[in-house]
Amino acid sequence: MDTPTPVPHIPRPYQIGSLAQGDPFHSVLASFADEFETEAERRTGDLIDARIALLCAGNEEPARSRGEYAIELLTFGILRSEYAAMAQATSDTTLHRMADLWRVRSTEPDRKTAADQERGRIFLGILHRSWEQRPDPAPDDARLARWLDATGEFVQESQRMRTWLNGHEAFWSTEEFVAATSGFAAWFEERAKSVLGRWTGGVDEFRRRVLDSDTPREDLFLVTRTERLYHLNMLGSEVMNRGFRPGYDSRPRKIVLVPGCMRARDDKSCQARRDGLDIVCTRCHPSCEVAALDRLGEEKGFGVRVVPHASTFTAWLEHWSRAPDTALVAAACPLHLVPGGYEMRALGLEAQCVLLEFSGCKRHWDPSGTPTRLDRNRLLELVA
Repeated sequence: MDTPTPVPHIPRPYQIGSLAQGDPFHSVLASFADEFETEAERRTGDLIDARIALLCAGNEEPARSRGEYAIELLTFGILRSEYAAMAQATSDTTLHRMADLWRVRSTEPDRKTAADQERGRIFLGILHRSWEQRPDPAPDDARLARWLDATGEFVQESQRMRTWLNGHEAFWSTEEFVAATSGFAAWFEERAKSVLGRWTGGVDEFRRRVLDSDTPREDLFLVTRTERLYHLNMLGSEVMNRGFRPGYDSRPRKIVLVPGCMRARDDKSCQARRDGLDIVCTRCHPSCEVAALDRLGEEKGFGVRVVPHASTFTAWLEHWSRAPDTALVAAACPLHLVPGGYEMRALGLEAQCVLLEFSGCKRHWDPSGTPTRLDRNRLLELVA
């Protein structure tokens, strides 16, 4: 199931930016990030101190800001609340099969379609069970991390979870860690709903219609994410931008990465030029958003590249990691921003991110494949 068919007539899960006159999304998000960082120090400052102490003792990893570590802890708590019961109830046989299918679809192109069809059937069975009626299991965070990795939709998040699980007993007990991260997640869910909920009003209806369609899609764990996961990634984009900013500012060349769903034409008719791994706009359509950004970049001094298909994305990012004078601005839907930030950190890239105003790609979100866009004023703030 390489190109799953979305359910028709589904509302957009989120919508931000210039589509609503006077929409203050970015200023509200920045204020909420200030509040979050204060609350994070109160609730998890000791955990972050311990993590930094562990790094100073010789456990090296790319440097991160305290806000980024707080986002990791929040993510841990939210994913535990979302998926721990599913992970606990998934049999070992099914868990191993999920992991094997993810490996197959990632490394064996000729078997990818069959693997995705089977993944879709497994995922549908998991999501259709009545988790709400089950008591919360005793948390098994190691199993949760394995389960998240096996879905293929939380690979970066599960890697970061493992960094917290490795060696944490030297600083805090499992009970203390669970209580702190779960309490943090509970605070965030309620507060984020009141602050950011006006922009994510379509999430519940979108999820309901996808699940009611009973379609075994391989992307089910992407398109059925809950509102709090949208809020997490929206907030995470702002906090991670702050953490990346010093390194980003130190690099003189700026490249803006845009997804293919911004193009006015589909893959077959778009005349973008391929230069190695890069996809470069040729301005083949006068009303294309990518062409408009390419013209803006020519005026303001930044380059524009179209992001390739996900199967080559990591190799493409590694290509940019060999350009030490270059910083990136990545445009994406909110659900891709935090894991993308983790991957860029691991590769030593310096970046900022900007949210697309809505999800429009035909593959996951919109059967008509509506070209999406971003707030150009916001982009210029980041590029400057």
